[in-house]
Amino acid sequence: MASILPKTLTQNLKSRSPFRDLSMFLNKDGPVWLTIKSLTNGLEDQKVNYAIIGGLAVYAHGYKRTTHDCDILLSRADYEKFMTKLANLGLKPKFQGARKKFIFTSTEISVDVVIEGEYPGAGSIGPISFPNPKVCQENIDDMKVISLPKLIDLKLTSYKRLPTARLKDCSDVVELIKNAEHGEEELNKNPKFESPQQHET
Repeated sequence: MASILPKTLTQNLKSRSPFRDLSMFLNKDGPVWLTIKSLTNGLEDQKVNYAIIGGLAVYAHGYKRTTHDCDILLSRADYEKFMTKLANLGLKPKFQGARKKFIFTSTEISVDVVIEGEYPGAGSIGPISFPNPKVCQENIDDMKVISLPKLIDLKLTSYKRLPTARLKDCSDVVELIKNAEHGEEELNKNPKFESPQQHET
């Protein structure tokens, strides 16, 4: 499949350096942002509902940290549609048989898919599961992003279930609360956050 990105952008991606990548990312440019913008446009065209999760959702809600991949949440029904549209979306399986890990062919950025009903953290049954994106999405920069309260819920659950392995989730929650662009009203919709220090006493 031919690249769905302009030729000049594709050429720019081949001359990358760590400092240039960081600068471009913080300016919402570069391969990760090109990937998510192209992918979400494709999902809209294919009538596949979604919500951006992971590091890009954290960034969208005010904590300006970098990420090297794209994560999206799909409903079970839309996941089946998504799997039939991989070529149209510019995606290929990351490895043979992969059904939730993909590569965006134009940028070589990883795209991970989470399906409604799955559980954060270890993946085993828990008190909170990933919801249908229709009930937890909001529009930010013309893209559908998981809501701040639900993002905090999921990351906090992930951290509590795997506290050693998921320290980044705890850090994200702390910074999201400190930097919340949507104010206290949004955060008041979320259950009370318990900091790691409260568990150390």
